[in-house]
Amino acid sequence: MTSLGRTLKASRALAGGMTQAQLGATCNMSQAKISRIERGAESPTPAERRAPARALSIPPAMLGATETDEQNGGEDDMRRRELLVAAAGMGIGAATIPATPATGHGAPGPGWDAALFRDIGKPTMNGAQLHAGLDTVARQIGEARYVEATRAVPHLVAAARAHARHSGPGGAETLARAYVVATAVSVKERTDVSWLTADRSVQAARQARNPVVAAMAARAQYVVLRQRGHHEWAAQVADQAVADLSGEERARPVLAHLLLESAYGAAQAGNTTRATSLYEQARDTAARGPATTTWVDAPGPMTSDQVERYGLCIHHVLGDSRAALKHLAAVNGKRLPTREREARVRHDSAKLYRDMGDLPSALALLQQHAEETPQDARRSSVKVMISGMLAVSPSMPGLNQLAVRVGAA
Repeated sequence: MTSLGRTLKASRALAGGMTQAQLGATCNMSQAKISRIERGAESPTPAERRAPARALSIPPAMLGATETDEQNGGEDDMRRRELLVAAAGMGIGAATIPATPATGHGAPGPGWDAALFRDIGKPTMNGAQLHAGLDTVARQIGEARYVEATRAVPHLVAAARAHARHSGPGGAETLARAYVVATAVSVKERTDVSWLTADRSVQAARQARNPVVAAMAARAQYVVLRQRGHHEWAAQVADQAVADLSGEERARPVLAHLLLESAYGAAQAGNTTRATSLYEQARDTAARGPATTTWVDAPGPMTSDQVERYGLCIHHVLGDSRAALKHLAAVNGKRLPTREREARVRHDSAKLYRDMGDLPSALALLQQHAEETPQDARRSSVKVMISGMLAVSPSMPGLNQLAVRVGAA
């Protein structure tokens, strides 16, 4: 199937599951002609490209209309086409994909264009060098040094793409991991590029046939879907990965983390039974070990404190503050594997205290958060929380200064 065919098929899926016959009827084409275009058996004329585009409410250039046929789009539409195809595979609606790359919050950062969309040349790094670089970025994420990680990872993705062209399954494994790490960076600010990096991680993992990278790719895809509120699709991704990989000991730490994420997603979706069941399954999986896997993993080793931290989040979302406080008491801050995990506990605890009406305790945790992990404290979700507290209690001592410090004022 050609790029045009994949885009046309994805666009039909995102247009409410429009059939080939239905699309053909709106374009004065037969179902057979639409089928031939999608299979790459027929090259449509410019007019035959514009008609389906109008019917599907997408820019004609996404179906290959030339610049003289349609004076907008170009590279922007090529980027959107790739995002659209990735989104279709992840169950994301076309309406959520910007017509052109955003320029503010949610936009891909500098370097992503070249890393993801441009032609690549000869390999500049070998597999060992790439994994060393990805280990460094994973550690930077774990240290809550997102600015440094964001600067480094596009170059590594581009290098991994070039390496994969000449390296068989080993290159696919490295590439899948590069996309996983890229997703871990981009989800921190929920940039649109995370759709594409997560989808590409899964595609590369299928070629790699490595259970660890398959579990990491599934987790990356799950997190993107859950963040965007696609809980049903996310649950399917998690359940399939657990079913496929539950017997793989090397993948167990990543699967335990995926189960914890899935339990949290179920809680967000209001499914108490599934949330508690998955949490207990995750606890059992983590207890069986090992704590670490083949490569440095951004969330750090799967320890009992990681499990308790998710217990705090899950029961808070489910409205059981008493159980959430019990899990919080069980977390040993000195044993948390990374500074990013420490930051997560502080933020999660602050949210719990805020919702219990204890704003001074929430503020104290957020102030500590800004002091010890300043880059994490500037994430959009933290700033939204601080802005909300400021709206409720504008005269609270220290709150306005904190808002100014993290950019929430």
